[in-house]
Amino acid sequence: MIRSVAFTKAVIAGMAGAIAWEIVARLLIWAGVPFFDLVMTLGTLVLPNASPWVSWLAGMLLHLMVGAIWAVFYTYFFWSVLPLRPVLQGMAFAFVPMPLAIFIMHPQFDLMHPLVQSGVMSSSGLFGLGGEMHEPLSIAAGHLIWGSVLGLLYTRPVGYAASQPPALNTRPGSLHLPVSSSRAPVEHRFMFATGIECSYPTLEGGRWRMDQMAACGHYHHWRTDLQLVRDLGLRYLRYGPPLHLIHRGPGQYDWAFLDEVAAEMQRLGIVPIMDLCHFGLPDWLQNFQNPEVPQALADYAKAFAQRYPWVQLYTPVNEMYVCAKLSALEGLWNEQCRDERAFVTAVRHLAKANVLMMQAIAAERPDAVFVNSESGEFYQPCCPDPKVRRIAAFENERRFLPLDLLYAHPVHEDTRAYLLQNGMPPDEYAWFMQQNVRNRSILGVDYYEWNEKLIDSNGHAQVLGELFGWYAVAGQYYQRYLRPMMHTETNRMDARDGPRWLWRQWHNVQLIRQTGVPVVGFTWYSLTDQVDWDIALRGPLGNVNPVGLFDLNRDPRTVGLAYQHLVSLFGADLSEASSIEAVLEEASKIMTREARRLHA
Repeated sequence: MIRSVAFTKAVIAGMAGAIAWEIVARLLIWAGVPFFDLVMTLGTLVLPNASPWVSWLAGMLLHLMVGAIWAVFYTYFFWSVLPLRPVLQGMAFAFVPMPLAIFIMHPQFDLMHPLVQSGVMSSSGLFGLGGEMHEPLSIAAGHLIWGSVLGLLYTRPVGYAASQPPALNTRPGSLHLPVSSSRAPVEHRFMFATGIECSYPTLEGGRWRMDQMAACGHYHHWRTDLQLVRDLGLRYLRYGPPLHLIHRGPGQYDWAFLDEVAAEMQRLGIVPIMDLCHFGLPDWLQNFQNPEVPQALADYAKAFAQRYPWVQLYTPVNEMYVCAKLSALEGLWNEQCRDERAFVTAVRHLAKANVLMMQAIAAERPDAVFVNSESGEFYQPCCPDPKVRRIAAFENERRFLPLDLLYAHPVHEDTRAYLLQNGMPPDEYAWFMQQNVRNRSILGVDYYEWNEKLIDSNGHAQVLGELFGWYAVAGQYYQRYLRPMMHTETNRMDARDGPRWLWRQWHNVQLIRQTGVPVVGFTWYSLTDQVDWDIALRGPLGNVNPVGLFDLNRDPRTVGLAYQHLVSLFGADLSEASSIEAVLEEASKIMTREARRLHA
């Protein structure tokens, strides 16, 4: 497993452990307890004829250096490997250098030490066991002290305290103004895209933020990242401005970073699909249980559209179902709740925010196009057990819930009862059914190998892998909403299988287009590798997931070269596809005909 390492934190933790070892050792030695004096041994080995204070200082510097080196080794190869508390994990790691110190380094020091060679000091003998037993025992105790401090201090190598946001890489003294305010219409056709992974949920009751743009280095390398998009032959980029760093409070926005990014996008000819809310909120809004969230995000969307009038493509809220489920039902992020009422509350607020944001943006730019990205889910019952079938049927309705509210699609009667039972007022449901934000909407369906699940005989969902594929799952979403579609996210955790997965997803897109479903885009997500998505960002471990078109050094992965080839192979042909405006117009006609048929 490749690690994202907090190098400075590792060095500090290793040195702190060495200091703790020396403090305990020095106090015991001063108290007359037989304890091996490692620091003075090191110091007199280097400076045998120096004064005690100089020898101690030299020995302490060596002790700190060795402690830091082993700490870096710990962070790269041992951190988070064992399912133990951090302190215990550090102590377990101490058993790696401990025998080396006792059986090899300690007797080697004797052989090298001038005072031993001259007979002033006694030798510890073969393997360091020829002397008194307090020496190996005290070395072992010192290592355990060092390891416990290391484990205690080296935690959370990625992310940051929510109260301490990162510095962003912008040019000092720049005016922070967009290059152009032009809103001249652009004819969009089939969109080959990638994305910058931009999730920023909080953990630990809101105290720690898992900011993927920070973990993946985008804040530092954003100019390089934008150039890589163009190097791949792509124009379209799903991009999530850091909401938590921009939206500072009611009516308060810090556009400095985004102004420069937006200007560079315009210079390079990149067309962004702006992802305004991606799994997290600013600290002042707390989490998705807060009823103030919808209006606050609508105000942000309005201010955003006014600031960047040239932006036409938007994802107001990304994956509402996943955000609500992981935040309020599975307890991983943000509010970290685990109950149905909290889930319904999060869904209500996310869907309402999406509606209000779309309306606010459309008021500023009537020709805005909304790519409503959602996770394409499917639940398969394992057996004919009626209970298992009921669970699968309910989950297959619940997966649609946020989109049903967004697109004013009446929910199943069982789902309606579920909403009422868990806190949705009847008048709020009626409000959703009276909204109409569909006409300028593209339905984005994301697909990963864990999206299809089996309800087992115990009623639990188990990951199935790719059983039916994007073609079948996306087809269910299309039949429900009749919206133009886009494959808005996919990747593969196994980098070796990335190219094969890419082509499978692309062939799914080709097949569904041949059936008449209007698919207007395809996305490999994301541009670079990600961090800790193998555990759904539930903890800051720093595991680098090799899912990107480029690794975190910005070197191309095989799937990046495959995607570049795919785009060059099919790009010219799809440049003749119907414009998105024409597709949206035709979709509106289809929906009108379908509505008349249902009411006939």
